[in-house]
Amino acid sequence: MFKTILAATALVSVLSAPAFAAGMMACDDASIMKTEAMAKGMTDPMKKDAMMMAMQEVDSAKMAMKDGKTDDCAMHLDNAIKATEAK
Repeated sequence: MFKTILAATALVSVLSAPAFAAGMMACDDASIMKTEAMAKGMTDPMKKDAMMMAMQEVDSAKMAMKDGKTDDCAMHLDNAIKATEAK
């Protein structure tokens, strides 16, 4: 019984990893420019903090891309998008 549960848990973990990775932004110039434009397009004064956070994440993504850290870059882009979608 325990081996079955352990095997099922391992299988779910292995199968869910690619699905999670597919949801992340690609780390390329086009994605960075698109995300930066979204952040700069936030004109609501009530969302100034969210815009600043998004811009910091975009800058971090640029640095990560420059250093060849694509996973970090994608994470920062995702964080920037989440900041632009904050309500």
